[in-house]
Amino acid sequence: MIKKIIVLITSILCILLIMSTDKVMATISDRDEKIKLIEVEIESNMKKHDIPGMAFALVDSNGIIYSKGFGVLDIRDDTQQIDENTNFNLGSLSKVFTTVAIMQLQEKEFLSIEDPVVDHLPWFKTKDAFMSNQITIKHLLNHSSGLPSRLNVHDVKSVDRREIIEQISEKLGNVMLAAKPGETFEYTNMNTDLLQLIIEEVSGVRFTKYMDENIFKPLGMNRTGYFTFDNHHLSNTAMAHRYQWSKIKPYEEKLVYATSSSAGLSSNATDLAKFMKCLLNGGITPTGNLIRSNSITEIFKANEYGVGYNWYVYPHNMYMEGGLSGFTSTMVLSSDKSFGLVLLSNSKQDITYHSGFNLFRIVEGGTPKPLLGKDFPKVNAAAKIILGITIFIFIMLISVLGSTCYSLAKGRHRVAFAKFSFSRFCVITFILVLYFGVMYYIYVLLPFYVGVPSLFNFKKEPDVTSGLIIFSIVHTLFSIVLFLKILIIHKVKQIQSV
Repeated sequence: MIKKIIVLITSILCILLIMSTDKVMATISDRDEKIKLIEVEIESNMKKHDIPGMAFALVDSNGIIYSKGFGVLDIRDDTQQIDENTNFNLGSLSKVFTTVAIMQLQEKEFLSIEDPVVDHLPWFKTKDAFMSNQITIKHLLNHSSGLPSRLNVHDVKSVDRREIIEQISEKLGNVMLAAKPGETFEYTNMNTDLLQLIIEEVSGVRFTKYMDENIFKPLGMNRTGYFTFDNHHLSNTAMAHRYQWSKIKPYEEKLVYATSSSAGLSSNATDLAKFMKCLLNGGITPTGNLIRSNSITEIFKANEYGVGYNWYVYPHNMYMEGGLSGFTSTMVLSSDKSFGLVLLSNSKQDITYHSGFNLFRIVEGGTPKPLLGKDFPKVNAAAKIILGITIFIFIMLISVLGSTCYSLAKGRHRVAFAKFSFSRFCVITFILVLYFGVMYYIYVLLPFYVGVPSLFNFKKEPDVTSGLIIFSIVHTLFSIVLFLKILIIHKVKQIQSV
């Protein structure tokens, strides 16, 4: 009797396993055909949008179904080809790993995500301490803390914890929350940068060490880590690229230790496939559980803004994307956790995000959307406007300068200080107010709003940065010419003959 029961249970388990496998295969049926469609989609977008290189991986709960690298590490050397083990900087995709670390520490009872941040970081407060004391770890995870989106720690270059805390505390001291904690979605890197400090505080070790020992090593992610802040680079690492005035060029960017948790991770398609497999299997790894399945369920539970814990949650999928000045990344998991994919690019373009969802559609048996060049301009729209205004002012500068020099040469005007007049005073005042107002906006207000210490540190849009610098030079020259023309250039009075 017992033998029959064992046989029956075994049969039922086999049937369930086959049904589960069939479900996955139904989702990823016609494998060879879909792989061809995936390759065509990636290669056509690379060619159309001047992308030097990409890497892709598709996984299910059993592991990698397909992975491949495309293109080159660096456009200056076409002999170095990208493969599935090529490392890319992940940008904000780094945040999903920080989330897992927080959930691990909650399971170990080092913290609760309902804890106020100030319980673990006693120095943490904004201008309104009463409001900031209400911010919990959960608010940091789903970006509902109310901390303004402009906040980041990209300019905090120290690797010393005390110095990092001092600088972040100083940044926060004059900040007013955008809303009451829990009542808005305000995406900011500062939320995750604070999680890094909390992880260090409760674990007693550096953030990078905790992540390596508790996440990367258990998953066998042997080429994943925070390598950029200390100039440590693995071999087979892709070079960053981005458009600079419509031309794809290599782009150097060094990240800082303080932003490791929010943007500093380097990884590859193979390692990321291991991470996705773990999530699809409810947190199980070859050596045990990374985190519990109920923690994963909580991570992907969307709030009223459609946001989980550093994941965007849609009815059909969950995704996170990342972008640095020369890299982009997209990771997408199906809502039923039957498969997941990741797409990495060594070029800063929104096309990676849209390509990732096109690949998701292909796997599901759908049709990818056309990604036309006109929808992804090579020059930022703001940069085009700045360039247009700069050219217009430059033409005016040449016109005024040329006509003035011509009149001086012909004797129609002379150089002499003008007598005071109210109208002349008003014009000069207007020129000066306009000039200093424009310069104040460019070099003070704009850096403040985008969260950088100065315009020269605004690397997210280099065309806008260089455009504004050129504009400010031309505007300065034009203002000087107008000022001098009004102040010292005068028309020669013609003596009428009798």
